[in-house]
Amino acid sequence: MSTGEHLFNELIGPIRDRMIRTVGRIVADPHDAADTMQAALLAVWTNLDRIHRHPNPQAYILRVCISAAYDSLRRRLREQTGRADIEAIASMPSGSPGPVALAAAKDIEAAVLRGIASLPPQQAQAVLLRIVEDEPFDAIARVLDCDEQTARSHVSKGKARLRDLLGAMLEMETVS
Repeated sequence: MSTGEHLFNELIGPIRDRMIRTVGRIVADPHDAADTMQAALLAVWTNLDRIHRHPNPQAYILRVCISAAYDSLRRRLREQTGRADIEAIASMPSGSPGPVALAAAKDIEAAVLRGIASLPPQQAQAVLLRIVEDEPFDAIARVLDCDEQTARSHVSKGKARLRDLLGAMLEMETVS
């Protein structure tokens, strides 16, 4: 095993599960999550020297994962804009929510994901880490490479902006 491979395994090993969980929660599709995880691992391998020199390499790696997940999410949202998931509706077991409820839930989820994707990168990452990953502010600060107060500000501003975006989307649907 080369020195690079050893360093890579040393950096990735302790946080591999967290990387997978983070990517999976953002992307929310097993196939896309696997592809996204591979893209993140490739980015880590490509930037291994820079990551190793970083004061907090694990936070840097998690940030790479979040960025790769956002890229995947944006790509998927561009591809799926306006499409309904008919196969999911057709394969629903009896007793589950009806097609209208499922479609509405998917619309809401897509709107939230589009809203998060439209936030400035720091705010989007902070909101995802806080809301999806339930990370404490000190951990968010490490991932974003900022102080804790700045992390709190990113979360607060991101949530406020997301609230405004979602409110505007709901108003547009009500008018339609």
